Amino acid sequence: MKTVYIPAGETVKYESLVTENLVVDGCLKVVYGVKAKSISGKGVISAGTVYADDISIGEIESAAVVCVRAAAKRIDAPEVYASESLAVSCFLSAAYVETGKLTVALSDVDEAKAEEIIHLPRVHASLLGMLIASFFRSLRAKLFAKPAEGEVLDADFEPFYRKSVVDDDPMEPPLEEEETDSAAKEEDEELNRIVGLFKLSREAGYTLRLIPGTPEENVPVFDFATETIAQKAA
Repeated sequence: MKTVYIPAGETVKYESLVTENLVVDGCLKVVYGVKAKSISGKGVISAGTVYADDISIGEIESAAVVCVRAAAKRIDAPEVYASESLAVSCFLSAAYVETGKLTVALSDVDEAKAEEIIHLPRVHASLLGMLIASFFRSLRAKLFAKPAEGEVLDADFEPFYRKSVVDDDPMEPPLEEEETDSAAKEEDEELNRIVGLFKLSREAGYTLRLIPGTPEENVPVFDFATETIAQKAA
């Protein structure tokens, strides 16, 4: 069939429908999918999926709408794909929308991917009025919109670290909390070892002394027989 027409006031049901031109002024219910080159009318389409090049309809309720261009009063579909443009004059409900230009009055959309999005007031009830308003609104935005100034969001960046005062090499990035605690713990253990050695020597009657630059041959020797330290001549 080249053309299927659903007159106003009638409800027609199909399991699946494939045609070149579909005109719906009444109500069309399709269990699986609708495929057509063009869909037009003022009626309602309820189908599993809707595939078409051009859509101009009153209302669509479907699991997925795939087309080139679409204009409707209401669209209720989890996924809507319109390669060129999508215009909804009353209400758009979708989980994901992908199109070139999106024109909408009211919407409940989780995620939208579009090159241009235009929000119109609800006074444009007719599809023709909405399309005309969308054209002039888009033209005005291209002619008079100023480029955004300020910080660029979602741009790639590299972390900046302060320069060291001693040299020009960047300082290492700050340690994580666990690494800092581990380093502090190691320093505490070394300090405790030295303090413990000092206390043990003092309790035994000895005194620790640091002799800078002492050659190995001049190092004092401890005499275990007499329990004395023999100081070699320098």
